[in-house]
Amino acid sequence: MTQTVEVRLLGGFEIECGGSTFETLPQRSRKGAALMTYLILQRGKPVPGPRLIRELWGGAHNVNPENALKTMVSRLRAMLGEISPALSACVASGQGAYRWECQPGVTVDVLEALDIDDRLRGDLPEDEREALCQRLMTLYRGDMYEPDHMLNASAAVSRLHRIYLDGALSLIELKRKREAWNEIVDICDAALRIDDMDEPLQIERMRALVHLNRTDEALTRYHQVTDRDRKLLDAEPSDEMQAFYRQLSRAGARLRYNLDVLRNRLTDGTDEQPGPFFCDMKTFREIYRIQMRNLERLGSTMFLGLIMLGDGDPEEEPVDTVIFAGAMAGLLEILRKNLRRGDIVTQFDEYVVALLLPAVNYQSGAMVMERIEHVFYSAYQRDRVPLHARITPLGGE
Repeated sequence: MTQTVEVRLLGGFEIECGGSTFETLPQRSRKGAALMTYLILQRGKPVPGPRLIRELWGGAHNVNPENALKTMVSRLRAMLGEISPALSACVASGQGAYRWECQPGVTVDVLEALDIDDRLRGDLPEDEREALCQRLMTLYRGDMYEPDHMLNASAAVSRLHRIYLDGALSLIELKRKREAWNEIVDICDAALRIDDMDEPLQIERMRALVHLNRTDEALTRYHQVTDRDRKLLDAEPSDEMQAFYRQLSRAGARLRYNLDVLRNRLTDGTDEQPGPFFCDMKTFREIYRIQMRNLERLGSTMFLGLIMLGDGDPEEEPVDTVIFAGAMAGLLEILRKNLRRGDIVTQFDEYVVALLLPAVNYQSGAMVMERIEHVFYSAYQRDRVPLHARITPLGGE
């Protein structure tokens, strides 16, 4: 069975073979790594020895450059052979020229990315185009490894970088047709980790946020991007960015008066858990004040309840703090299971719980408290942990 070998130059130089990852070739031989990278980028075309010498030595004087090149090729094959014989055989030669010839089981991410770019330039069905763009997003872990001893390496790095960004924008265009706004945000986030300065990606992300009714977030991002560009590049927003800002401002104005959007925002992430609403004392106080305003205006009634463990004598310590702490935890769980949605609960003191019980009369409120007391005493002895419960009306009937 042929062993699979993956050569990765995108995001750094590494080779994976047999479950192991090898990253030391550039440290062992920088020119060897440069030679390998250069041959790979020629995509199987033979490169004459003199041309390789110019690319790798850059015109520097050498007593015998031809022998130096042969020695380098031999050493590179030996290092690759330590990883896999098939990998070593990828460095082929003949008639004074050298080429990279992928053997069975050997793949190179850069070659696959270049092949994808060629295919994307053709007329393809949308599903095939989308699959290719998705594959390109997966392949591109970062900019291509840039060898020190290779002329025009930066041109190759820039070309692959542009291929990746174009692929991301093509994928976004396909997602836009399906109004897959969340997916567009994810694509932009991944691509912006590669190139945070790419303006079209920034605009696409902000546009998707607007469609997700997250206009405020898009507006914040706009100011972050333009402020950064002013500081780093001393540049004002481009015409495209300014045009988008005008659209963004209009969208923000519409959203502020759009009741459907407001309702969606209010209900987004609504707690669907049964039982009462537990909160801290500060929140309880604010809810109480709001409810009191409504009671005064509407003339309706609600009840304030208080449940206390112990006898309430400040001079007398609880018999057993461990027992009382366990009883309080049990009481809170009882309230969670026996009160309704819309009831409000807070722990007022160490052994005191306060309740707001809306839309009940006194009789039904008293029944609620009696039920809680009954359930509590079925779990805790009355003489060890006494419980006292009271309710009082708020507002007027």
